[in-house]
Amino acid sequence: MRYMKIIIPKKFLNTVEEILKNNNAYSISIIEPLKTSIDNGIIITCNAEAKDAEKIVLELKKLGLGEKGHGSVTIMPANITFSCRDEGMASTSLSPLELYYKAKTMVKITKNVIIKVILASIMGVIGLIEHNIPTLIGAMIIAPLVDTVMGSAIGTVLGNRELFIQGMKKELLCSGIVIVCAFIPSLFFVSKELVMQYLSETSIILSAIVAIIAGISGGMSIASGKEYEIIGVTIDVSILIPALLMGMALATMDLNLIYITFILLIINIILLDVGGYIGLKYKVGKVDKTTFKKSSA
Repeated sequence: MRYMKIIIPKKFLNTVEEILKNNNAYSISIIEPLKTSIDNGIIITCNAEAKDAEKIVLELKKLGLGEKGHGSVTIMPANITFSCRDEGMASTSLSPLELYYKAKTMVKITKNVIIKVILASIMGVIGLIEHNIPTLIGAMIIAPLVDTVMGSAIGTVLGNRELFIQGMKKELLCSGIVIVCAFIPSLFFVSKELVMQYLSETSIILSAIVAIIAGISGGMSIASGKEYEIIGVTIDVSILIPALLMGMALATMDLNLIYITFILLIINIILLDVGGYIGLKYKVGKVDKTTFKKSSA
């Protein structure tokens, strides 16, 4: 396994990204450094198998990589890596370009994401049925729902309609999976009284406040280039629990309960996205949206 650090002119970004993907590179990260050895340069880091790394280098040479003004590539064993931010080569906050490429990964619907959502949903509904808080917490840790919210929020901040739509599709798909996974066991183990008990203990106003705070915190953490998985648990609370309750309500066939849980879920989804937008906008500031509208074409 090889770790690659590639410095290229920004104008070659899309071409190099395609070369990396075509040659099985993964964990691709885009970094806008404070300065590089070339004008208007960016850094791309990735991992690849040794044979794939050789193919990547050969194709990069065709672009003029290694020539004066065209950047360079560094290859080392994958267990020897460094952080451009730790080394002071890049700002501690993500640039709009870095957020864009991060969001492109976040909005992807993969088999692993679906499996994790299903597992989290099963754990979550069991936790609700048994009033088991540790099981519920475990479900929220497993659920990969933070990316679904932040992906669409980043799309809004950058003015990229395609990114926003892809994020919302993933958000709604994951919510639908949770509802279905909660609905099936609830047909056998959940009563109307149980759902009413949970709703009686839930304040829509307080739930909305938690959702918007979670969204703001998540947006600020992502824009700061920090790990956001722990904050992601609060985002999971605002989607996972309402979606589970809606699945349980559907099993009771009570229209009033279905309506209440649906409203709770929709409000939380909207406020999470609004909060994410606020947090990202606060950290990122003014963005040239025309750049990213072109990127989505």
